Formats: sequence, C-alpha cells, structure tokens
Amino acid sequence: MQRSDKRIVHITTVHHPQDPRIVRKELCTLAEAGYDAYLIAQNGTSEESEKFTLRALTEGAGWGHRLLLQWEAYREAVALDADCYHVHDPELLPLARLLQRQTQGQIIYDMHEDYRWHGPIVGRLIRGLERWCFRWVDHVVVANAPHLSIVETEEVPTTRIANYYKPLDRKQDQQGAEEQRAPCSLPRSGPIRTLYTGVMGDGGGRGLSQLIDLAGHMKAGGLDARLRLVGVCYVEASRRRAERRIRREGLGDVVERVGWDTYVPWNQLVQHYAEAHVGVVLGTDHPNQVEKIPTKFYEYLHYGLPILCTDFPVWRRFVETHECGAVVPSNEPRQALDVIQHWHQHPGEYRKRSEAALQAAQAYRWEIMGRRLVQLYDGLLRSTG
Repeated sequence: MQRSDKRIVHITTVHHPQDPRIVRKELCTLAEAGYDAYLIAQNGTSEESEKFTLRALTEGAGWGHRLLLQWEAYREAVALDADCYHVHDPELLPLARLLQRQTQGQIIYDMHEDYRWHGPIVGRLIRGLERWCFRWVDHVVVANAPHLSIVETEEVPTTRIANYYKPLDRKQDQQGAEEQRAPCSLPRSGPIRTLYTGVMGDGGGRGLSQLIDLAGHMKAGGLDARLRLVGVCYVEASRRRAERRIRREGLGDVVERVGWDTYVPWNQLVQHYAEAHVGVVLGTDHPNQVEKIPTKFYEYLHYGLPILCTDFPVWRRFVETHECGAVVPSNEPRQALDVIQHWHQHPGEYRKRSEAALQAAQAYRWEIMGRRLVQLYDGLLRSTG
C-alpha cells in the first residue's frame, strides 16, 4: 500500500484549528508518514500547515453556529472523497454516518473530551449519540483511560492514543528544549515561577479560583513567588471574576496572564515552560478532572518541572509512582504554598523531584503513540485495498 495514494481527512467544528492533539500530534504524524492529509476546521492557520491542507470553515461561536457548519463541513468532506474520515466531535457523528454511506470511506471517531461537565441531560444525550455510533463506526480512538470503560462492552475496534508530549520539530526550538533537560533548580534570590498552562476557568473543574487563591497566599506569605497563567479562559464571566479579585487583592505583581482571552499556540508555550520552576494543577472535584491524567502533566515532566497538584486518587498515584512532585488537598491552596516553601528550604529534595520528572518523561513521549496511530491507519486502510 502506498500511503501517498490514501487521502485522510480530520474534521472538527468545535476545536481550535491549531489544537495540539489534532494538528501537531495526529495529523502531522500521519502526514509525515506519507498520507495525503487534510483538516476541515473553523477558519484559522497552523504553524505546521505545510504538512497538510486546511479547508477552512466559516468562523463563529456557539452551538447554533456549529450546527449551521454541518452542511458546509459535509460539502467539503464529500468533495475530498477521502479514504478515511477522522471526526473529533460527537455532534459530527450523524454527518460521519452520511459520509460513510456517500463515499464508502472509513470512519474513525476520536474520544478525547469528557462531556459530563455539560450537565446530566446534555452529557447523557452525547453519550447516547456515541453509543449509537459504536454500531457502525469503523474504529474508535480514545485519549484517556476512563473512556475505555465506555467502549469495553462494545464490539467496535478501539485503540488508545494517549495525549503524550511531542517536542517541537523546528531545529532551533529543539535545541532550546534540549537545554532544558537538565534538572531544574530553585533560585536562591529572585522569584520562584509557578506555571499553569491550558484552558482556564471555574467550569469543568479547572480550578481558576483556586489558582487565584494560591496567588493570594503567595503575596501574604512573604515568599518571592509568581504565578503565570498561560492559556485561554473562554468564559468572559470567569475572566471578569478573576480580574476583579486580582485588582481587589492587589495581585497584579503576582499573577501574570498570557493569552487569557486569546488562544495561545503551542510554539509560544515553550518559553514559559523553560522559565518556570513548578508546574501547578489545582483542579476541583469534577469528572472532567479527577478520572484522567491532564496532558499538562506530560508537558511539565518533559521540562523537569515538579508537579504540584490536587490530591485526586489518579493524580496521586501518578505523582507518587514517579516521585515527581507533591499533592495537596482540594480547596487548600495554602498547603500548595507550604510545599513550595518546603522545596525552597530543601533544594536537594526539589532537585530530586525535577530529576524524577525528567526520568518519567521518557515513558510519555508522543513518538510511542504516533507509531501506534500510523499502525492503526495502515491496518484500517490496507483492508480497503
């Protein structure tokens, strides 16, 4: 089978056109393996778009707009007449069924979000839609271990493609990443830089309020420490609440926001990892958080950042297994500051955590998952001739 003769199309109307899992990891990996790769997504550009072709959909926001995009996405997908369509949103499953019948292309459904945080009614509707697709979809890809329990009683073929860390491809950035593979050390003078990356907010257990609480304790505790929030907070009300607290409590010199109301591309994240000392994840008790390992854990490990996170059983097992950080009780950000102060007073212990993070990172590299993904496609498309 010549991979270049096989056209593959990834489709999303929900995710950003630079979504790291869809673009940097899955789509670019398949393009590099030789597949004729396309992305259908809302209007945007990608840092690695030279590896595939982007078919841009009309940009907009909200459920209503995404529903209107269904017909536009369908027209684009049919025109490409692909051998395989890889869909990333449950609301695209009816469209995928039509594509399967119209083009005879293989259909892969990628489960990499937990929709229970939308509420019991919407969550059940989405889960019902997914269970319907298990009867006819050709393959299901799952990102997180909890999703395996959803498909384990089904007969649909399933492969886990975890969201492991993928280094930047460009030479100068690779050199920068290589320099960061030495263990980190906390500064004896100057600020200790804590870092949170990714989507922010109070919905879905993301814990923005807890992060601001931590910043307040930093200011009151007398330790020269900073909190850098790098990512987008999509909910305007959450941004406003956080901004009011930052002003009211005088935290402007402690909290640094990068992105905030704008998506932060992956290539801009690297410098923030390189400048940080501790990776922080203070989630709240929510299914979207407590049952899976956040992608940012793998990224923190790669840069030797000890992980400071909430004491959820899955997170605790990860941190204790690798001895790469510390856990604190939910809603106890003061104890997070206690950990940072302890590491500052015991630099040898901090360095051990950083060394352990770098060692653990080797088991969570995207190249492992990338090979698995290419094997999945090779097997699926070889069977179609």
